[in-house]
Amino acid sequence: MRKNIILYSILTMITILISGCVFTPDKAALHKPAQVYSGTVSSDKSPYFNYLKAELLKQRGDQDQSIDTLKKAIKNDPDSAFLRKEMITLYLHQHDAGKALEAAQAMVDRAPDDTDGLFILAKLNQMLHHENEAMDLYHTILQLKPDNKKIYLILGRLYMEKKNIDDAFNLYSQMAKRFPDSHTAHFFLGKIHSIKQNPDYAEKEFLQSLKINPDLVEPRFELIKIYKAEGSEKSKTDVRIIKLYKKILEIEPSDINALLELPLYYYDHNEKEKADEIFIKIGKKYSGSHEFYMKAAREFIKTQKYREASIIFTGLLKGDPDNSNLHYLAGISYDGLEQTKKAIKQFLSVKPDSIYYRRVILHLAFLYNESGQRKKALQILEKKHAEFPEDIDIMLYLSSFYEEGHEFDKALDLLNKGIKISPENAELLFRRGIVQDKAGGKNKCIESMKKVIKIDPDNSSALNYLGYTYAEMGTNLDQAEELIIRALKLKPDDGFITDSLGWVYFKKGLYKKAVKILTKAARLSSCDPVICEHLGDAYQKNKEYKKALKIYKEALLKSKKNKTSLINKIRQLNETKNLQMPLKKIIQTHE
Repeated sequence: MRKNIILYSILTMITILISGCVFTPDKAALHKPAQVYSGTVSSDKSPYFNYLKAELLKQRGDQDQSIDTLKKAIKNDPDSAFLRKEMITLYLHQHDAGKALEAAQAMVDRAPDDTDGLFILAKLNQMLHHENEAMDLYHTILQLKPDNKKIYLILGRLYMEKKNIDDAFNLYSQMAKRFPDSHTAHFFLGKIHSIKQNPDYAEKEFLQSLKINPDLVEPRFELIKIYKAEGSEKSKTDVRIIKLYKKILEIEPSDINALLELPLYYYDHNEKEKADEIFIKIGKKYSGSHEFYMKAAREFIKTQKYREASIIFTGLLKGDPDNSNLHYLAGISYDGLEQTKKAIKQFLSVKPDSIYYRRVILHLAFLYNESGQRKKALQILEKKHAEFPEDIDIMLYLSSFYEEGHEFDKALDLLNKGIKISPENAELLFRRGIVQDKAGGKNKCIESMKKVIKIDPDNSSALNYLGYTYAEMGTNLDQAEELIIRALKLKPDDGFITDSLGWVYFKKGLYKKAVKILTKAARLSSCDPVICEHLGDAYQKNKEYKKALKIYKEALLKSKKNKTSLINKIRQLNETKNLQMPLKKIIQTHE
């Protein structure tokens, strides 16, 4: 959206470009300055003199002086819309939309029936997200100039964006009456009827839109949606839908939705031979076209239509069987469907010269590990690391396998090797810090986290990790609080970072404050066992023993490891505080 690009033609026209919309004022406003302004040209009290001086200053790049000079011109000729529009332009060049808005408001106050000024003020309000004010102004323009088709379109779009469906319907109905040849009005009336689930009325409006302009594509897609909904229980194809897809492709032969949805429609209605025939044709036509396949991926994989994507990409492979990109996209589709074997098969068909080859390695390792073949996952990563010894992503993933297997020395060797290759890589340094911590090197971990924060001051993970580490150690608690607050500003709704802050307050002995923050953390994390245990500890210190016991029980129910600590806390609390709660069954279940 070009919000700050405004182009004026001094002698013949004024054109303002705001938010990508072009504004051309009435011809009455397009007089030459010398014809508009009175007074002697050479006098510094002459609006024309000051206007020319302002133009010269603007060309020299002195916009502040240019604005001051233009103010003098406006003072001497306050009714000049031309000068006020120049002022708006200068403010927008300075990226000061607020002052531009003030100048536009002053212009409208001076001439409230000037639709040119009203339009500028409306667009500035729209730019500043004052949609209600903008809509009121557009209504005023329509009252003054009811035949302004452009205003109907802008106002209608605003209503649709704000989901004011009834207002949009009334506006487009008025537009259709005033402009019977407007295909746009009928199209949006159809959209509104679709939203309101009135398919018969929607169909009528879309057909009227096509009657006015037979070369439109959008109404045909809308009709396809209606007919598909009507025939959702039918096993046979609908002739109307086939004709609509074919007509779209006749108008726009490269329309990717129509190209791929048509064979998919055949496939879903058990006409697989017809589907394959089209898929093969498309696969051959677009063989090697990375752009086409990426468009297809955006339409079907990015929107998580994995079933459709799997049919489409395996179908296209029949026409382009050696295309690694297609194998990769088919693999992603099957992975989305959690069909691991099929996904692995597709990934294994991706050739080493593919741009996705190294990414596929990580996918394969993940899938093997998820399917219980950890050894195979590790083997493929080690093999590919030997093949691509400087690939950082492979190093990171392989090190995580070593870390998971408690092979900390191997993980650290690999991460340090990566850091030598890429010393400023925050992710490598962060992972090294975590492994150092697990290996017992707390001080080394702290140094690694400090380096991460120095390289990337907004790394919320490192800020939180270092802050929580200090809290666990019971040292540098003020610094820990500062670090975690910085992390929370970056991720205010993160339950684990919120827990870290609560734990700092616990370590500081601020138990009421700790309870408040840890309660929020437990809610944000759906009572993560560690966080709930922290909250239970804070309740105990705050002498709220029944609440502590209740939250410990909840943590125990959700905990998958380290249950002994929770069981001991529950038993001790129940006994020492004589709470008399029946705990035998729950403890036996988890011991």
